[in-house]
Amino acid sequence: MKKIKRYIGVIALIITISLMLIGCGQVKINSEVSINIDGTSSTRLKIYYDDTINKLVDNDLLSKVISEINNSIPSEVHFGDIVKSKEENLNVEEVEIKTDKVKIDEIDNLSNDYFTVKEVKNKGFITNKYIITIKLKHSVNDIISNYINSSINNNIGLNLGNLINKNMANLIGDIPVNLSISMPVKITDTNSNEIVNGKIIKYSYTINDLNENNSIVMEFNVPNIQNIIFIIVIIVIAIFVLLIYSKKRKREK
Repeated sequence: MKKIKRYIGVIALIITISLMLIGCGQVKINSEVSINIDGTSSTRLKIYYDDTINKLVDNDLLSKVISEINNSIPSEVHFGDIVKSKEENLNVEEVEIKTDKVKIDEIDNLSNDYFTVKEVKNKGFITNKYIITIKLKHSVNDIISNYINSSINNNIGLNLGNLINKNMANLIGDIPVNLSISMPVKITDTNSNEIVNGKIIKYSYTINDLNENNSIVMEFNVPNIQNIIFIIVIIVIAIFVLLIYSKKRKREK
C-alpha cells in the first residue's frame, strides 16, 4: 500500500508541476445518477481528458483515483470495471458505480469521509414528504492540494507544498463537472436550476464550486404504504358489511 501511495504521489506531483508549466489540458467530468424504486442506485461516471493529460496518466487516471478512495467508501457502494474509449479527440474513462438496496429512512448511512447525506421526513396521511440534502465536507481543491502536499513532503522530501497550494485553484478550478440525478418519483422541489420531465435534475459545476458551501437538495413525496393498506382494508370491510346488510334486508322483505 505504501508503494502504491508513493507512486500516486509521484504521479500527482508530475501532473501538477507539468500543468503549471504547460497550462491545464482539456478535462471534464460527467456523472449520471439513477435511483431505482427498490432503493438501489446506479451511477455512470465519465472523465474526459486530452492527449496532454494522457501523456502523464497513461490512460489510467480513474483507476488511480478509485484505488485511493476505495477504502473510505461505504460497503454498500460497488465499483464496476473501467471502460476506456475515445470520443472525438478526447480520451474517455467510464465506470459504473452501484449501491445496494438502501431504505430511504436509512439514507443517512451513505455519509462518509467525503460527504454527508441528510434526510428529513415529514409524515403525511397518504404521502410522506422527504427532503434529501447532499453536501461535501471539504473543498475538493483543498483535498487535492493537501494530498499532493503530503505526498511531496513524505515521498520526495521537497517543500513545494505552498507553491502548489497557491496554484491549485488556477490549475484545475475551472474543470467542468456535470451531474444528473434521475428519480423514480416526481421531484417537487430542488435547488437545481434545471429539471427535466419532473424526475431528473441537473447541476453544472466547476471544481472550484465543489466545496462545503454548495449542496444538492431535492424534495419528493413517497406514498405512505402503511396508511394506504389501512384505508384499503377499511374499504374492503365496509363493502363486506354493506353486502351482508343488503342481503339481510332482502330476506326481511
